[in-house]
Amino acid sequence: MSSKTQPLQGTGFLSFHSHPPRIWLTSSSSHASEKTLLAWKEEGFEANYLPYTPRDQAGYTKALKSLHTDLGFGETYALICYGEAASIVLKTALKPMPKACAIIAFYPTVVPSPKTKFPSLLHVQVHVAGLNQISPHPDICDWKLYRYDKCNRGFSDPSAEEYSGVEADLAWSRSLACVRKAFKKEIDLEPVVQAAWNAKYEDHAPERAGMGIVQNMTQNSPHLTIVPVMQGGVGRKRLAEFYREFFIPSLVEDFDIRLVSRTIGTGDRVVDEMVVSFTHSDEVDWILPGVPPTNKRVEIPMVSIVAVRGGKLVSEHMYWDQASVLVQVGLLDPKLIPKKLKNEGLKRLPAVGAEAARQILEPRQERYNELLEIHGLMDGLGDKNGVNGS
Repeated sequence: MSSKTQPLQGTGFLSFHSHPPRIWLTSSSSHASEKTLLAWKEEGFEANYLPYTPRDQAGYTKALKSLHTDLGFGETYALICYGEAASIVLKTALKPMPKACAIIAFYPTVVPSPKTKFPSLLHVQVHVAGLNQISPHPDICDWKLYRYDKCNRGFSDPSAEEYSGVEADLAWSRSLACVRKAFKKEIDLEPVVQAAWNAKYEDHAPERAGMGIVQNMTQNSPHLTIVPVMQGGVGRKRLAEFYREFFIPSLVEDFDIRLVSRTIGTGDRVVDEMVVSFTHSDEVDWILPGVPPTNKRVEIPMVSIVAVRGGKLVSEHMYWDQASVLVQVGLLDPKLIPKKLKNEGLKRLPAVGAEAARQILEPRQERYNELLEIHGLMDGLGDKNGVNGS
């Protein structure tokens, strides 16, 4: 009845003294996606597969109702289901399924009505494909509905033509968070992210340059995307090279990074809000590639979004306002405006310098809305930086 992928006791991202939490995947395919099974295994779950045979719905329903039979006292299980199998699972779940704690349903052929009542202790999450599925608006549903408007059925299946990586990753994060909550096995991602932070910004021993950073990353094609300058790489080898040759040498002597906030999701994402400051005394290849040293002081707010899979980093996306950097090193003058736009009333380019970073660290009302003031957009208000002086 099942094909099992079981983690060794005490291995995987989650570690338990008892049996690992059990996940059942089910669809009309004869075999489960090995990539999906492995993903759940890496998170510390026991992954199982139950194939759905359309010509034997009665037998399938009977199998669903017996999934709890070999579980011990206090143990529960979750179901991840797809397509027509998802519809049958959702219908079966209208009545209590012993020891079922969560159902994650992908593009069921029949979407439950908005006011469908599932057992109160059952976590239900439904993912629908907006391009070829009709569904109620998520806001009116008494259960959790996510709609992916640019996708077709199959968007979360790595082997399907309809697979869409962006939405599949988003759905994975939501599913993982739901399952962890249902099992009451939520984990702390911060130690993983902090270890990566330390390797990037603090531990730069020559013998570990580059490799010391990527050892915190998954083996399965991790990637770094530095969005403003389109730098980074895919795979541990390319990333080790990037960090060794460009990133670490660019950390000039007075480079400083101050963590402002860290938002830790219940699934697999951690968002760091930072203020980075340095003197452009040497080439800083990952922020100002090719720009000779200007000896200008630079202060920029920066955001890093890290994804974690199985206790390892799988991706990092970094963002900041490159216009602000260019203003501070003298490559962009907000007062230099194309003649056509100047004639149309533009008085200054909408770009600012170090004041943006300083406002993150110490918000002050008098720093706000200068560009609105310059263009007369604050005229008539009681105070240039606030309504009625508030």
